[in-house]
Amino acid sequence: MFMMTFLREFQSWYWNCAFDDAELQAAFDATDAGTTPDEFQRAFLVLLRSKDTVARGTALDFFDRAAATSRFGEANPFEPDREEVLATAREMLRCPPRPGDDIAFEGADHASALLALKNDAGPEDAEAVLTVLRRRPDGELLHNALGTAGTALANSETPDPRLIAVVGEMAFDHSLDIDDRRKALGALRGVPGAEATALLVRATGEDDYRCQQEAAWALSIGERFYGHRALLEALHASWPDEESGFAASEVREALGPGPHSTYWHGVDPESPGLLRAHREMRAPTSRRAHRQAFRTMLYSRLVPMVAIALDHFCDDEGLTRFDLDVEALRPNVLALARHLLTLSPSTVRASPETGAGASHASALDVLALLAGPEDAMLLTTAFRRRDAEALVRERAIRAAQDCLDRWEEPDARVVAALEEVVFDPTAAMDDRMLAVIALVDVPGPQVTGVFLRAAHSGVLPLQVEGALGLTHDDLIDQHRDLVRDLVASWPGGNDEPKRAWLVRHALRD
Repeated sequence: MFMMTFLREFQSWYWNCAFDDAELQAAFDATDAGTTPDEFQRAFLVLLRSKDTVARGTALDFFDRAAATSRFGEANPFEPDREEVLATAREMLRCPPRPGDDIAFEGADHASALLALKNDAGPEDAEAVLTVLRRRPDGELLHNALGTAGTALANSETPDPRLIAVVGEMAFDHSLDIDDRRKALGALRGVPGAEATALLVRATGEDDYRCQQEAAWALSIGERFYGHRALLEALHASWPDEESGFAASEVREALGPGPHSTYWHGVDPESPGLLRAHREMRAPTSRRAHRQAFRTMLYSRLVPMVAIALDHFCDDEGLTRFDLDVEALRPNVLALARHLLTLSPSTVRASPETGAGASHASALDVLALLAGPEDAMLLTTAFRRRDAEALVRERAIRAAQDCLDRWEEPDARVVAALEEVVFDPTAAMDDRMLAVIALVDVPGPQVTGVFLRAAHSGVLPLQVEGALGLTHDDLIDQHRDLVRDLVASWPGGNDEPKRAWLVRHALRD
């Protein structure tokens, strides 16, 4: 496993560790030999809970390393101790910085603490970060302080104006390295409010292309984009290709057209008005124009155009690409999605690239986001129909899964309909497996019964999905022997069933 290997190879980000205390040295040595999450956690907690600054800083570094490694899909073994980690980091920041010596540079304790806070900092951390930045640190301490400042400001309903001002000063301090100035501008990227916006606009006037691009990138995100599109277009046109970095590519992406649709590629509006509306939806010129273009498409009474509007509502890169407030649109969007599902599904001719049923697919994606229990019959009808297109049935099952996850109480009608799909021998195997997966996080004996029935079936892919359902936290203790026997009966090597490895992994945990 990546996690155990990476943690064994890791020592610390900032500390040359050698402890006079035998318990601390033994704990640190154990990180070189640990093979299980429990072994690492025991050693980690000894270091974290000590009174030794070096040990605590090392523990915070291990937490950061594990958190970074978890992006590969493995759990951070120190995650259960997150609150204690954050409390320790905050306590260390309240103390004066540790002097530099042959163990670590001056302020390494603060560097480790800020690193541990970088993803969780909030308004309560603004004062401590401000204190660090006012000392004008350099190197890793400066980078960590700016990164944590950005998180604290972005997570604050009312960002601390003093912290914004200090970060802004650094962004325009020409005595600093250009990378440090860009880091300061990056700290303002997710910060709401007029103060941060004004600093970013000012930075677009800097001579250095990299500063311009960092500031422009921040202005291209969220609602700021609407008010600064003209500025961004002019800036982007002025940057030579050889001077354009990653930030410039993000600006170009924002200025470029968003998605055409999800299910209607190749289908363009025939009337000039709808064509303009579609173009505006893809590349909005203002908040008002964006919202009006969406309404024009949504209320066009033409099924393909209505469905394209629904696609934009559901796509993260569509209507809400620049954080447009869509709350007022939700009731009508849901009403029109329901209406489309009462009509016959669109034909192949209507959407040649997707095929028949594109209109129902667009509508079902809306139900996945907005439907309530009163829509249960509408949902179940979509995947119970024998003549349903493969796309429609798949989107309906996924919508049912999202609704069951979202609703306070699982709907027995939806669960029963999914069970029908699971054990329908005429249904596509992918749909049958997907129907089991849709029930995985749904509590109750009705669902447990589906998992058991699937696990005992003679259909190997369903066995695997049923067994995986039985490994859920509240079921595994009761059904561990059954799952273990099933795993032992499955072929291995190249013949191992898909997703069987997940069941094996769950048994190990």
